Amino acid sequence: MIIVVKHRIANPEKFWASAQESLPKLPENGVSRVLQVLPNANATEATCLWEAESIASLDAYLRAKVYDWSAEEYQEVNTAQSMGLSL
Repeated sequence: MIIVVKHRIANPEKFWASAQESLPKLPENGVSRVLQVLPNANATEATCLWEAESIASLDAYLRAKVYDWSAEEYQEVNTAQSMGLSL
């Protein structure tokens, strides 16, 4: 499943340090990979495109990596109707 995640980042320093450490270790625990990471100019928000088994597995993965340093909103992507999505 492809999932869009909107991260609202309360602690950018710790959040991005965790991302740098964790992302190269994928796949892990139902999360296959991150396809895109699109942070805003001051790194306090990011929109990311993930491939995972489910939103629940992705949320569990993120909670274990970014703790309470960010809050997330999740959206499953309708891949049949998406445009420009290259898998």
